[in-house]
Amino acid sequence: MLRLSNAAVITTNAILALIGLATLCFSVYVFIEGPSQCQRFIQNPLIVTATLLFFISSLGLIAALYSSHIIITLYLLFLFLSILILLAFSIFIFLVTNPTAGKAFSDKGIGNVKTGDLQNWIGNHFLQGKNWEGIKRCMSDSTICRFGPRDVDFDAKHLSSVKFGCCRPPVECGFESKNATWWTVPATTTAAITGDCKTWSNTQNQLCYSCESCKVGVFKGIRKRWRILLVFNLLLILLVVFLYSCGCCVRNNNRVPWKRRFL
Repeated sequence: MLRLSNAAVITTNAILALIGLATLCFSVYVFIEGPSQCQRFIQNPLIVTATLLFFISSLGLIAALYSSHIIITLYLLFLFLSILILLAFSIFIFLVTNPTAGKAFSDKGIGNVKTGDLQNWIGNHFLQGKNWEGIKRCMSDSTICRFGPRDVDFDAKHLSSVKFGCCRPPVECGFESKNATWWTVPATTTAAITGDCKTWSNTQNQLCYSCESCKVGVFKGIRKRWRILLVFNLLLILLVVFLYSCGCCVRNNNRVPWKRRFL
């Protein structure tokens, strides 16, 4: 069992260290080449995450290979803190992506220490000010609204929430589609063009990026991806708990006199 725990710690941490190093090298390469607007959103979190992953994994490798009691203790401490952080982050994701739970726990607390508006956190954080301007520039620089010649269905069933809200005018405008991103006002229209219908532009770097319908689409897209992230976080917690358990076995093994470890 002790040898198995050592092997599990060494193998898993070696793989994680390689992943962290590769991600860190990619992040540095992107930084040197000059990141796009979309890459700027993930560049700093990616560098921090990759650095921590490489550091903690390397610590686990050194501890298991050299049987260092002090290093394995530090490694277990970092793993324990990681479990707490991942649990807290998972609970936060659940609250901000679940309207019922977010409403129930919004503005709860004691005195001046309150949770804030969890129900509308995504909208307030991503769909306002500089963050929203950055998202619009990211969409403008990306290929998200570039359709192929065979794309003929532009309804909600065939498009993602982001494409449906940002890459075409709202359905209520009644515009006629000439192609994927070129829409015209029907000659029979007599009603005044207002709201998102007026905001729509056939210019490729504008389209409906400033529409309220685009914000709705981006909100739905973020919420969907964060729910996927929640599942990933839970799986990651299981992996870290497994490593923590193996690390505890290795730590206990290091306390045993050297000659007795192989008996």
